[in-house]
Amino acid sequence: MHSRSQDETVTVVNRFEVKGSTEKFEREFRDHSHYLRGREDFDFLVTVQLVERPEVIVHFGHWRTMRGFLNTLHDGTFQDHVEKLGPMADTEVDQAVSVARQLKENALVGAETVVLTRARILGDPSHFERRFAATAELFGRLGGFGGSDLLRSVLVPGAYTGIQWWRDGGACERALADSGYTEQVRRMRETADVVVERTRHVAYERGLG
Repeated sequence: MHSRSQDETVTVVNRFEVKGSTEKFEREFRDHSHYLRGREDFDFLVTVQLVERPEVIVHFGHWRTMRGFLNTLHDGTFQDHVEKLGPMADTEVDQAVSVARQLKENALVGAETVVLTRARILGDPSHFERRFAATAELFGRLGGFGGSDLLRSVLVPGAYTGIQWWRDGGACERALADSGYTEQVRRMRETADVVVERTRHVAYERGLG
């Protein structure tokens, strides 16, 4: 992994598998989210919950600079929150950069309209990136598409997380059932181990600064 400038953007991806009540975890995490939103260089956060595994919650924290994230990481309040939340869930943490982002409309909070595409590359990363981009182009033609973001891990070589969202559940259902999308997923799987996950959109919140 090459050294990155602290002035570059970063997305911190936390994947929580909650051990007990997801409602209790969400309540406790709300305080942490509000704290993050007030930190310097924090841009916005997105939180989703897997439809088929509701105990799994994924949080995407977008930072304008790596410096802002690192300063927060070493802040005492952040560490207190980690100690409080840690026993409540098994956590996977990643850092990523966006390699292709389309922002059209926000996803509806509370609706099952966000799809995650998790991939580990088997061959040339550019092939996977082009095929993922082709799914976004297809969704744009089908209508109701809110946008797409492809995040490349800076910690795990060959790991990607794609996020795509729709204005409403009907548009999402039609897109995922389209034969063109099925074909694009097949092509992505020629160059990567791919897992597609339907999620409920829990929150989209901007930084307070």
